[in-house]
Amino acid sequence: MITVLSTEGSTYSKMGSQMLVNTVGDFQGMLSGGCLEGDLAERSKGIIDSGIAEVMTYDLRGDDEVFGLGVGCEGAITILIQSLSGENDYQPFRALLKALESAPEADMPLADTNSEIGVSRIKAPIRLLILGAGLDAEPLVTFAVTLGWEVNVSDHRPASVSRLKKTSDVMVNCMPYQDIASGFDLSRFDAAIVMSHNLDADRSYLSALAESSIEFIGLLGPPHRRERLMRELGAAADSLRDRLRGPVGKRIGGRGPAAIALEIAAELQAHFSIDTQD
Repeated sequence: MITVLSTEGSTYSKMGSQMLVNTVGDFQGMLSGGCLEGDLAERSKGIIDSGIAEVMTYDLRGDDEVFGLGVGCEGAITILIQSLSGENDYQPFRALLKALESAPEADMPLADTNSEIGVSRIKAPIRLLILGAGLDAEPLVTFAVTLGWEVNVSDHRPASVSRLKKTSDVMVNCMPYQDIASGFDLSRFDAAIVMSHNLDADRSYLSALAESSIEFIGLLGPPHRRERLMRELGAAADSLRDRLRGPVGKRIGGRGPAAIALEIAAELQAHFSIDTQD
């Protein structure tokens, strides 16, 4: 496990960014846009073998000759590389995953007890519930998964559910829209997108979401459709007004399902982003 401890100047990632590397050099995550990942993978092999954590700095501010990378990033990045193995039950990574199952964030020690140099606060991935499995849900699922979010989808139409199951690896459920509140623990989701294209279904979904604590509720469709649904919801609409985004999506232009899905993903990313560094 590789963690960014600090940076100076212009760098691709900032403090707290992480990536995982295995014994054959495969990695998940990215710290430098591809500039350093190959070297990090090679260095990680020795640290996996020794089990001893190591701190190192890549200073790329006009010093390309040192590493021979020629990246021109004009920044410095200090990282910690530490081994996760079966011998220590893959700690602290396993403890982190367990903590994030029931909490929005968790603190993870950055090295073992003999060489601990601090902790990194890790946030759980965005937990997104998509209500509607039509053709326009497919690109939204793709964007959400690519961004590392946890995605669940539900629809009352077996054909739509079956099609989405064939095109994605996310959890897709087929259940009557009237059962959404009992079919899911709504309290565990950060955001929900209502996009069934069916008035009865969308009304039922919104009614259930009104009773939930979900902070971001997106509704697909034009403003007059949103206002009609809100009127029909009656008193339940009051608890939705400060959370409902409709039409959902950050307007960046384009037409068609992929462009709409990109706009929805962009608004979600902007809403939940905590990275305020340049």
